[in-house]
Amino acid sequence: MYRFLLAYFFLACASAETAFGLARPQQNQAADSLDCTPQSSASDTVCTSESSLTEADRWFLMRSLAGTRLGSFFDTQRIEIYGWTEGAFTASSASGTQLPLGFNYRANDFLLQQNWLRIERTVETDGQDNSFGFLADTILPGADYRFTLARGLMNGQNGTYGIDPVQFYAQGYFPNLGQGLDVKVGRFFGQYGVESIASISTPFVSRAYNFIYNPFTHTGLLTTLKLDENWTVQNGIVTGSDVFFDSAAEPTYIGSIKWQAPDNRSSLLLACIAGSGRFNQAENFSNPQVFDLVFTRQISSEFSYTLDALYGQQTNVPGIGTANWYGIANYWKYQWSEQLSNTARLEFFDDVDGNRTGFEGMYTALTAGLNYQPRRSVILRPEVRYDYNDQSRPFENSADLFTAAFDFIIRW
Repeated sequence: MYRFLLAYFFLACASAETAFGLARPQQNQAADSLDCTPQSSASDTVCTSESSLTEADRWFLMRSLAGTRLGSFFDTQRIEIYGWTEGAFTASSASGTQLPLGFNYRANDFLLQQNWLRIERTVETDGQDNSFGFLADTILPGADYRFTLARGLMNGQNGTYGIDPVQFYAQGYFPNLGQGLDVKVGRFFGQYGVESIASISTPFVSRAYNFIYNPFTHTGLLTTLKLDENWTVQNGIVTGSDVFFDSAAEPTYIGSIKWQAPDNRSSLLLACIAGSGRFNQAENFSNPQVFDLVFTRQISSEFSYTLDALYGQQTNVPGIGTANWYGIANYWKYQWSEQLSNTARLEFFDDVDGNRTGFEGMYTALTAGLNYQPRRSVILRPEVRYDYNDQSRPFENSADLFTAAFDFIIRW
């Protein structure tokens, strides 16, 4: 079985590349789609419905509607509306900007990172009947929009804070195809990596270079098929990476294959973005090919390890030709209690030609942080981070950058 699945996955990637005029070694990119928590979990094909929660488990907005006509309508239609607000302050050895670090790119300043509104109707997966739903996520407003905007969709904004309808799709679940087929049509998160745009689903306020300098979202069709208890495959056709309906759009294949160990303590996720891989000079737009491998291991009930290894490349880049970049990020998490955990991240990201960050060379970044929940609706996350690149000195002409950040997330 596993040989057939691997052959199927690589054949799909190779076929997509050949169809778009490019045949190159396959690498990979995938993760958020196969799970509904931080991308490293990669546990289930579809999310658990918020509507299935008890009244006490719901967030403030839905609890406040309980007993009203509108609240009853939402319950009948399985619609949930909720969100969160994230703010962060970052003390820094830099004086102005911390780029290419992100999302908290402003040095010694406070940023309202996200005001996130989510409206969803989750699909039902318990029965044997087909089920349909939708999801809409919007940053309104927040500083993070500067990183996530797709070309062709509200991308004329240039202020500190802006709005991004970062994810919106219709969804169908068909339980009698394989062990469940999930279909999404719309704009959705990139299907790779460990971290997420959504602050509640990522371990730190700062993000890894692996995450920041690769595609955030895709627009198109995505299918996720659960073959059995251990194997899941994805296939999709999209308009490109970080582009909506625009003259820069071009057909691009995305796909992944995931293995979950029978004891649920290990998983392996392999995926690819395979299009032309050619920088569009006429439109001044990137079409990267990205390949990603995510390995997770639950070492004990409290301690887990995650590896994210990535390779990307693009041809026809002005002044460069073929650009390459590589990244390896390691994550160690220890859960001290239900309220407290800590995570360490060690990353090596080689922007060989400077095509992704604007500065060539190897970035080494070490981050350590706490995640503390004094209440279910409140998350507090202090972190310290050290970045180093002595080849191009990207941090205001310095080889290194030290930051100490603190963010809060209030769920409502």
